[in-house]
Amino acid sequence: MARRPQKGYSTEDFQSLEGRASKTEQKKAVQRMAALGEQLAELSNKQIEQLPVEERLIEALLDVKLISSFEARRRQFQRIGKLLRSEDETVILSYLTPQQGLKKTAQLNRWVDRMIEQGDPALHEFTKAFNATDRHTLRQHILRYHRDQSLQATPEELEEARQRILNYVQQVALLSDQGKAK
Repeated sequence: MARRPQKGYSTEDFQSLEGRASKTEQKKAVQRMAALGEQLAELSNKQIEQLPVEERLIEALLDVKLISSFEARRRQFQRIGKLLRSEDETVILSYLTPQQGLKKTAQLNRWVDRMIEQGDPALHEFTKAFNATDRHTLRQHILRYHRDQSLQATPEELEEARQRILNYVQQVALLSDQGKAK
């Protein structure tokens, strides 16, 4: 059987994929969101009802408190994770970070600045300190920040990229703390 000539890929082909998360990154993001849902479910009913999110998400968080079956709870948390994807991460994290405290938040901000400045050495230290870190995902966030910086993006765009890194770092810190508690 004759081999087909392989199509050469152009830079346009690769640029169309730029910024898109891999399947692995997407799956890990779903797992992170489900874990954040678990932490949201630990809030009191009054706090849950005051969350500035969709009503469906509030109902799902209140429903999970009534479920005792392990498998049913797991599925419910997956559903919550799916609902969380359509919400603003910054708002959700603002409700969970008071559990971390101001000192921890300031520490995470310093980690973000350090990783942006120092790159891989600081990233390696962060992954050692926080076991829930996906090194590849964090590195991609930092590389995107540096790419935007080299393309002379506006200060607002750079701040948005930094905020994405901070959101990821806060999620990882919450999940790492959760893992230590269990």
